[in-house]
Amino acid sequence: MKTTYLILSIPFLLLSAAGCTSDELQDKPITNEKGEYAINFNGNMDLTLTKATTTEVATGVKATISAYTQSADVTSAQAIVSKGYTVGSTAGTFVGDADFVMYLPKGDYDFYAISCNSTATVPTFTSGVSEVLSNGVDYIYAKPTPATTVPATTNVTLAFQRKAVLIEIKVKGSDTDGLELTEWQSTNPATITPPVTTGCTMALATGIIPPAGSIDTEQSGEVYKAAMTTGEVSGKETTATYTMLPVVASQTLKVKFKVKVKIGGRTAEDKTYTADLTAPNNSDNGNATAFLSGKKYTYNAILKANKITFTGATVADWGTVAGSDPTVTEP
Repeated sequence: MKTTYLILSIPFLLLSAAGCTSDELQDKPITNEKGEYAINFNGNMDLTLTKATTTEVATGVKATISAYTQSADVTSAQAIVSKGYTVGSTAGTFVGDADFVMYLPKGDYDFYAISCNSTATVPTFTSGVSEVLSNGVDYIYAKPTPATTVPATTNVTLAFQRKAVLIEIKVKGSDTDGLELTEWQSTNPATITPPVTTGCTMALATGIIPPAGSIDTEQSGEVYKAAMTTGEVSGKETTATYTMLPVVASQTLKVKFKVKVKIGGRTAEDKTYTADLTAPNNSDNGNATAFLSGKKYTYNAILKANKITFTGATVADWGTVAGSDPTVTEP
């Protein structure tokens, strides 16, 4: 019996030992020949300010991710590594371009991620400051805090925050005036005066974009310089949106709409409307700012026979929850 017992127990012990070794291998961080650890990144849109859930960064979105030693001054220190990444087939999961994998030795690191929230090329940074930015781009930024300790953490979550401004105008005709909005005109249907981009750069350390100091009021023919994105007319209503850089206080945006309307049931006719958009003065990172970084401004516009009137407007973190009412002027 002793001999039989020993013969049976030896394979049992070997199998148990093999099982433990397999689990340990699965939990062990991946390293290269230098003993450095592979770092993986996943990204989401941080909507905590709007009390909404996070949203994973979409497939195809490009980003530049940089690693610095903890508390390094990014205006003078050299990045340990800075490479391009793209969200692959799984939303929120970044894959290094050209199969790049970031490896780092044991230590504490600050990670910085910049993206245009699209497939567009990410701005370049020199001494911790970006090139001059552009209107029409949904810039997003992430810096995990506190610093990331490797190898305790090798899967890094990037909670991106929006740094541009979204203007949204909801447009419909006036029921009391018997005016029905039917469609946008085919050429330059909605245009806006954009901020002048001179001096509008992003600080890598904070993601702050100083507000533009003026508005470009130049017209191309009879329309303003920047095109807005227009939605389809549905239920006699539509929207026009524009993404732009922050703007200092006291500046006013101008919009121009070219639409087709029916008045009193008559045949549809072309109409052009022009209006001013103002926003409340606020303090954004020490700058007196009218249109703030990371905010969404929603205006409700009513088209009448000869003018636009506004029934209200809201400003909120760029998410789903409305905030306070800004002052809106009528033309």
